[in-house]
Amino acid sequence: MKLDLDKIKEIYGEKIIYQLDDNIEELISNMKYLLHLGFDDVYDIVSLYPYMFIMDEDLFREKVDILINNLGVEYIEKLSLDTSLWEEVNG
Repeated sequence: MKLDLDKIKEIYGEKIIYQLDDNIEELISNMKYLLHLGFDDVYDIVSLYPYMFIMDEDLFREKVDILINNLGVEYIEKLSLDTSLWEEVNG
């Protein structure tokens, strides 16, 4: 799979594409963290919340961990069913 940059650009504008490029290390690190946690829809999550993936990786991990702790054991299923829950990390 790969990121659908056209979709991201269509939704968020061209500026986000440059921001993703400027913050490629954070983007990759944050994507890898979600993959490590067992998410298989990381590319879709990036398409929905690209700004979340360019935040500092320590802050990203902290926010994701808090969200996961709040959701409990079935966090992957809950986040798959209701992607708006990612707003906690994004905000």
